[in-house]
Amino acid sequence: SPSRFSDPRRRVAANRFCVLYLGDSLKVCFLETVLRDRREGLVDDLPIEEVELTQRRYAEITTTADLRLVDLRGDNAVRMGVPTDVVRAQRQNLARRWSLAFHQHPSEPDGVIYPSRLNEATNLAIYDRAILKLTPKRVLTLLGAQGLAQVLEDFRIGLV
Repeated sequence: SPSRFSDPRRRVAANRFCVLYLGDSLKVCFLETVLRDRREGLVDDLPIEEVELTQRRYAEITTTADLRLVDLRGDNAVRMGVPTDVVRAQRQNLARRWSLAFHQHPSEPDGVIYPSRLNEATNLAIYDRAILKLTPKRVLTLLGAQGLAQVLEDFRIGLV
């Protein structure tokens, strides 16, 4: 499904670029993929079915080569003239158009490094042309990820 830095063009899949999203911690990965905006307006604990966490995978990734990334953290986006809504807005249409511009730039960046709009931790959007620069170090079910209990406690989530 479309996401923040996905190719905005309506083409057959073979003619679009793809994006792999990564986060710098289990917490931001959980927040970006599972929780998202589900807690909005909820003051009580949030029940999540355990099966949802067993169906998802968590991977630790290493790089095999340096990544050339468009850096939208800190003051960088403002310095480059990139609107703050590219990384901050809940609606992602503008970010997709900018991602297309980044992807088509003659320097051919490998992706984008940016702050999560949800907690400002670091996220990466890696374009498919750079996937071979990544390798999985370890892959397991999300439910088996070390540190998940603390993440669930931090976000007041109860497994059902």
